[in-house]
Amino acid sequence: MLTAFQEHLHDHFYNLKEKRLLIAISGGLDSVVLTHLLSILGYDIALAHCNFHLRSTESDQDEQFVKQLADGLKIDCHVAQFDTLDYARKRSVSTQMAARELRYNYFDDLCDNQNYDYLLTAHHLDDQIETFFINLNRGAGLNGLQGIPQSNGRVIRPLLPFSREQIKNYAIDSQISWREDSSNSSNKYQRNHLRNNILPLLHDALPSLKSHFAQTLVYLKGSQDLVDDAVSRFRESVINTTPTGININVSQLKTFSNPQAYLYEIVKAYGFYNMKDVMNIINGQSGKRIESDQFVIFKDRERVVIEELRLLRPIELTIDDKSVQYRFYDSTIDIEEVNVVDGLSYVKENHDKNVLFLDAALVDYPLKLRSWIIGDRIKPLGMKGSKLVSDVLTDSKVSFIAKEKIVVLTWEDEILWIVGIRSSRHGKVTSLTNRLLKITYKI
Repeated sequence: MLTAFQEHLHDHFYNLKEKRLLIAISGGLDSVVLTHLLSILGYDIALAHCNFHLRSTESDQDEQFVKQLADGLKIDCHVAQFDTLDYARKRSVSTQMAARELRYNYFDDLCDNQNYDYLLTAHHLDDQIETFFINLNRGAGLNGLQGIPQSNGRVIRPLLPFSREQIKNYAIDSQISWREDSSNSSNKYQRNHLRNNILPLLHDALPSLKSHFAQTLVYLKGSQDLVDDAVSRFRESVINTTPTGININVSQLKTFSNPQAYLYEIVKAYGFYNMKDVMNIINGQSGKRIESDQFVIFKDRERVVIEELRLLRPIELTIDDKSVQYRFYDSTIDIEEVNVVDGLSYVKENHDKNVLFLDAALVDYPLKLRSWIIGDRIKPLGMKGSKLVSDVLTDSKVSFIAKEKIVVLTWEDEILWIVGIRSSRHGKVTSLTNRLLKITYKI
């Protein structure tokens, strides 16, 4: 195995010989063998061990074993101790997730502060097979079925082509000792159940699976490359990128032979995996929307929009004659009084959609600035009767996301202005108006 491992490093990670490497080590078989292999081959390595205090004295014994291994190989050893259960409780995450977060945060800090170039982990071929079936169970696409990447940023996994059987045989032949984690025999976790109960039966039924699996992943990666090329061309012809997301041209989308397949490659990055719901948006009427944790997708006429989901607090500000500026979200409202000779002429000369002029003799303080709500009505300037604010926003082609930031200016129970959109006939300026209230909206 040593020769095969050396050849693998030469073919895929030839530059590691000149780098400072940090090995994530538990004391178990895989990470201990990785340490011995790299030490024999003369790489510049150090060890990093996490004591999560989850297995009583076993955890402390693992730590002691790793320290003794480092001493024997005359390499540096970094150890961190964590109260994992307390961390999980405070953050309302599982123990496994807590340990993962603590582990990788610690490794990142070590690499940054101690100038290690790469972090090496001991994932191997059996881990790949387990990950493949776990992702298959989750309904993963082609990308998810490729398993664990050989490298990801500064994390490198040089044992991925080697099976646990190969690693164990090498350890036995080389008289290398290691620690056994008693929790690995428990079937409490999905991966352990798969490893201990399901995969042995699968390997009995499909004896060539392990020997062919690595090559299968190579084929999957090649297929993914072809998909990526096609999706790249799809993006250029169908998608327009915006500061907060993307717009998808529905008409152009439907010219593709399998629009759902292309669309899945786009929308999964935004947390949308149920393609039935997404296609209902594509084929439905304007107005329907679905949300992921961070994004919203909705139909807006002949385009589908994916934008950041903003959870904004409703605004409610009182405007009096004591202040001249009010801040809300990322905008401001400025208030000033202007004396004029002919109010109507002044307004026509200084017209701006982001400025509201009111006859100061007809409107008094206090005014209120608040988020609009369903059911609000305005009596638009130049129209008879009233109109729903929601209809005004729809007519003005305001997107669903932009609607969340729309505010209205009110006096008593009347809406004077859908800010930046439409004013009402209350406080209407005439040629006889000689004192104006000028309200300026700035983004």
